Amino acid sequence: MVTCIQFNPVDDRYFISGSLDEKVRIWSIPKREIVDWHDLHEMVTAACYTPDGQSALVGSHKGSCHLYDTSDNKLIQKKQIDLQTKKKKSRQKKITGFQFLPGSSSKVLITSADSRIRVIDDFELVHKFKGFRNTNSQISACYAARGRYVISASENSHVYVWRNDDGPDEQRSSSSSSKGVVSVANSYEYFYCRDVTVAAALPSTAGSAATSRTNSRRKHQELDCVSEYPLPHAGDGDSSDFQQQQSRDDLSNGSNHSGGDRASATWPEELMTPTKQSPRSSTSLPDGDGAGQAPSRSAWGMAIATAGSGGQIRILQNFGFPVRV
Repeated sequence: MVTCIQFNPVDDRYFISGSLDEKVRIWSIPKREIVDWHDLHEMVTAACYTPDGQSALVGSHKGSCHLYDTSDNKLIQKKQIDLQTKKKKSRQKKITGFQFLPGSSSKVLITSADSRIRVIDDFELVHKFKGFRNTNSQISACYAARGRYVISASENSHVYVWRNDDGPDEQRSSSSSSKGVVSVANSYEYFYCRDVTVAAALPSTAGSAATSRTNSRRKHQELDCVSEYPLPHAGDGDSSDFQQQQSRDDLSNGSNHSGGDRASATWPEELMTPTKQSPRSSTSLPDGDGAGQAPSRSAWGMAIATAGSGGQIRILQNFGFPVRV
């Protein structure tokens, strides 16, 4: 059974695949044959080319992560990547996904079945994202808005969104950070989506300045007549609004949440006046590392596509009013 597949980003005549027979393969489409293969001796659960197509990352169900040289479409193992910190060694779980940071050939997002999302830079662990649930699924996180956010489905029927403080706009500051220090993101937003297994941002809507300005003018008018308490949500509970965590303690501990069907939206910074700002927006995020700043404007209007185990595909967009709690 094939578990993963990706086309070569610079030569789409070739693609790489991994399968439960413990082998990773490179295929040629014109020749309709396997060009090269390698036996990992572990079930392969994730595979991904580097942006230049000259190397590939391969992950296994035992949690090992290997780097292969794929130049000339041959598989030559170069090194194994250690995803564990020196302070705490725990049993590794299967790798479920890879994605390189847009515009970077060294930073890669790695999802694993221990409910963790990790970022490695030049094969060194530098960042972790916590909060979602992934213990036995093939869930894979992805970047959104050119790396400003990280999005992932979760086994508890929620979609989680983290702000990536180590994105492309922060590369200069992150490069000066001390080596060996692994930062952890415990704060996140989430919304309910029944039986979701895949979530990804639509590339054309995130951060649209024209859309933001148009909606800002309209929402300015609507705010004057809207109640300070939100109307109940109708339907089956699916919501297009992102829900922020409410407890500082839960954020610091990185505990999982089952926030129910109610949700609230991140509101554009230019509309968040002191009289209209939701208490949740100002108090939900922990202090330090920029977490207490107002949400980036590019989150307003972000559209996320989701797919569930029942075969339903949904498109949800980040619009809505703050919720008073």
